[in-house]
Amino acid sequence: MILSIFNKIPIRTSRTNNLLYNSFISSFFKIFSISVSFILVPLCLKAVTAKEYGIILTITSIVNWISFFDVGIGNGLRNKLGKCIAENKQELAKKYVSTAYFFITLIFLGVLVIYSCLAPFINWYSFLNLRLVDVHNLNQCMYVIIALFIVRFILQLINVILLADQKSYLSDSILPISSFITLIVIYIFYTLNIISFYIIIFCICGVPVLLLMIYTVILFRTRYKWLSPKRSYLDYKLKNDLLGLGFQFFLLQLIAVIILSTSNFLIANLYTMQDVTTFNIVSKYYGSTLLAFNILLTPLWGAYTNAWYQKDYKWIKNTIIKMTLINILLLFGSVILFYLYAPVLKLWLGNVIYVTPIFVVSLIMYNFQIGFNDVFSYFLNGIGNIKLQLYAAVFGGIVNIPLTIYLAKNTDWGIATICIANILCMIPSSLILSIQSYHILKSKMAEKVTADLTTV
Repeated sequence: MILSIFNKIPIRTSRTNNLLYNSFISSFFKIFSISVSFILVPLCLKAVTAKEYGIILTITSIVNWISFFDVGIGNGLRNKLGKCIAENKQELAKKYVSTAYFFITLIFLGVLVIYSCLAPFINWYSFLNLRLVDVHNLNQCMYVIIALFIVRFILQLINVILLADQKSYLSDSILPISSFITLIVIYIFYTLNIISFYIIIFCICGVPVLLLMIYTVILFRTRYKWLSPKRSYLDYKLKNDLLGLGFQFFLLQLIAVIILSTSNFLIANLYTMQDVTTFNIVSKYYGSTLLAFNILLTPLWGAYTNAWYQKDYKWIKNTIIKMTLINILLLFGSVILFYLYAPVLKLWLGNVIYVTPIFVVSLIMYNFQIGFNDVFSYFLNGIGNIKLQLYAAVFGGIVNIPLTIYLAKNTDWGIATICIANILCMIPSSLILSIQSYHILKSKMAEKVTADLTTV
């Protein structure tokens, strides 16, 4: 049904066909990834306690915060490389890739050195509101996990190259394959009866690093041999090109971390670790519609960049309209999930996790709002016009945590306060993103019509 909507777009172009191809292949990988993740949850809950699983979820989400330390170089490269590919500037593309790899490696190694110096003074037990009996050697465990994530973020630049080249289906294959390998390894340890908290968390953090390393080596020896990072292509002058736009992306990433990635940490401190597990399981169930939407969204950033520099504004407008309609259709899909909740949870986990209606409604609306914002932010990010959304995001980021704490302490909404606070904080972004996109496209399409008439 979703693909049939795209079939009705008035003008079918090679860009649209590429988008559909990416989406079709990506859909297979995303469905596979979702299936694996759904199987992994009950397996982990059999292997460790709900509290230990909540600790695993909280730790991995916190360590993900390290990603914003790349000061937006990844997203800066995505736009610059996408422009080079659209304009067939291969020499400049090589320089951008080599320069990005050099600086992101330098930055993340610096982060590891800084953390190594601070590690003896950081008490993760206090930070996560845990006791020594909950998990042993947590501080040492965190050092290894952070080191793994740092290597992962350096290697993830291969994803940026794939997305800039509109090969999102290859990028989307990495997560499901690593998840499947993780599932197999954890299952083997489980059947051997030697499974533990540490084995699970090291598998979850380590397998993606290994797979990214394999992808990087293979792609730079085959498809992207011409882009393979070399010292001779390192150009310090391009640093400002990457960091100028990249720094704005860095701030957006930082705000996204505050609004979207602190949920587990807040729940762990405001409620309990068991609530972290409940929140993630229910979010995973209702988030399946958002994951489905991301299948179509992922290749759009690069496609918008390509269309923008080729002045195909009509294609951009039509695509935004279609994506908005699809997001609305998926909202109705969430309503269907509501009625299927009990039987699906019973089949999935063997028991039903009962949650309040306000949490379910807030979670559905939260997912819809993320989808709505992404429809427009992917376009604005793709053309590098992000100042206004940055201002709105900064406001939301400042308000988010205090608002969440206030609602948690002054209402009886429970973990629904996380979603409600996020929704309220993202309202300014929703308004600004949609209005700005409308005015930009209206202005550019008018300019193009005038230019075409002048040429005639």
